[in-house]
Amino acid sequence: MKHDFTPEDLVRFLYQETSPEETVLLQQALVNDQELNDQYVELKDGKNALPTAAIRPSLSSIERILKYSSTILSPATL
Repeated sequence: MKHDFTPEDLVRFLYQETSPEETVLLQQALVNDQELNDQYVELKDGKNALPTAAIRPSLSSIERILKYSSTILSPATL
């Protein structure tokens, strides 16, 4: 039986959010469908790259936000 899996299915599988039945079907499909496996590997590589992405704003961004917020809410209006 052929199943059509979407990229969303692969993401759910990657984050272990599939049901046990879906997991088995996806594992089988990944073995038998090279194109699907390639998509999965690409998503997995992207996920693995996420922790290395910058997750903090730059100091200049923080300073601009603080400067802007000080002009909007002065202590007298609080």
